[in-house]
Amino acid sequence: MSNEIKEVENGPLILEMDKPLLVKDGELMLSKSTVYLCRCGQSSKKPFCDGSHQKSGFTSKRDISKELLEDYEGKDITIHFNRSICAGTGTCVESLPSVFLAGERKDWIQPNENSVESIIKTINTCPSGALSYSINDSVYIDNREFPKVTVLKNGPYSVEGVVYKHKDTPTNFCESKYTLCRCGMSKNKPYCDYSHAINKWSDE
Repeated sequence: MSNEIKEVENGPLILEMDKPLLVKDGELMLSKSTVYLCRCGQSSKKPFCDGSHQKSGFTSKRDISKELLEDYEGKDITIHFNRSICAGTGTCVESLPSVFLAGERKDWIQPNENSVESIIKTINTCPSGALSYSINDSVYIDNREFPKVTVLKNGPYSVEGVVYKHKDTPTNFCESKYTLCRCGMSKNKPYCDYSHAINKWSDE
């Protein structure tokens, strides 16, 4: 069995594993080779599905018709940002505040304010894959090989090295590093779009 994530329409995510790789609170969760993960945000057995999606009327339909894409051109590097799949973890702002500025502003990315090497290193820490970059018109997207699915506290599933094929593949999408909604409120399902934080969703 390979490591793979599938989805049930208007239902949970199906995680198939050849070995345990689901992590919560820093601990590996020992579970069956196939588990059903809640993505309606209502399960009493989070992160696992308990059928609450049926009672809550959860829909897995994607609500947006157009992605929110931003490009920030610098002297030596252009940074691409797909706001539609940003999980809002803030790793970029915390790691390189000279380039990635905190707060709501249109010019929040300043690609000339630090070295190309530091920018690339920071972009590669983005768990959602919302950040990518171009050098000499070639787009570079970070990848992950080691399989792991992390249940982020009050946030999405952070997925690395696990295949998930979806018909609505985002722009500059990394197939081995992305975040999947589990609050049920994302407008860009199945991907996280920061709705959990905007709506103050809690997984308690």
